[in-house]
Amino acid sequence: MRKALLFAPMMTLLLALLCACGGKEEARSRQVQEDFQDLRAQAEVTLTCHYADEVRTYGLSCVYAPEKSTVTVTAPADLSGVSAEFDGETLSLRYDDILIDAGVCSGTELSPFWAVPSLLRAMGEGYLLEVCREDLWDIPCLRAAFEITAEDGGKTVYTVWLSEENQPVRGEITVEETLVYGVDFTSFTKEGEYDGGTDAATDVGGD
Repeated sequence: MRKALLFAPMMTLLLALLCACGGKEEARSRQVQEDFQDLRAQAEVTLTCHYADEVRTYGLSCVYAPEKSTVTVTAPADLSGVSAEFDGETLSLRYDDILIDAGVCSGTELSPFWAVPSLLRAMGEGYLLEVCREDLWDIPCLRAAFEITAEDGGKTVYTVWLSEENQPVRGEITVEETLVYGVDFTSFTKEGEYDGGTDAATDVGGD
C-alpha cells in the first residue's frame, strides 16, 4: 500500500513534466507560424518526387514571398535554368522554348515547382496537427505537421523538421497519407540576411 502511495505522486510529477515539455514545443511551433506568416527568404533544396511508378530528384533554388515566389531548377543539368513563377493562383514556366511538365502527382495539384513555396506557406498559414522533438541526421529538431484544406475538401499535410535556430532542415508533403514530395534544405536565408546582410546562406545539414 505504501509503495502505491509513493508511486502515484511520482506518476503525477512525470505527467506534469511531459505536459510542460509538450507545451513548450507547441508554444515554439506557434512562434514559428508567426515568423513564417510574412516570411521572405531564399532556399536551396533537393526535391524528391515520389511518383506512382518512379522517383525523381531535382535541385531547386527558391526565392520565396507570400505574394509571389520564383523557383529555378539547378539540377539535373539538362533542365538547369528552367524557372517558374507562382502568384498564388497561376504558375508560369519559362526558359526560352523549353517547357517542363508541371503536372499532377498522386492526386495533388501541387507542381514540383510549387512544392517548396507551398511548404513554407503552410508553416505560416496551416492548421497545426502535431508537434514533437525529433532528431534528424543527428540534428536536434522540432518536428511539426501542418494541414491545409483545399476548396474541394482535399487535405494536404506538410511536415517540417526545424533546427534549434528554427531553420527548416527537411520537409515532407503528404496527400491522403501518401508521401508525394520530400524536401531537403541545403541552405536557407531569411530576407535581411541576404539583402544588405550576410552574404552566405545558413547551412542546415542534410547532404
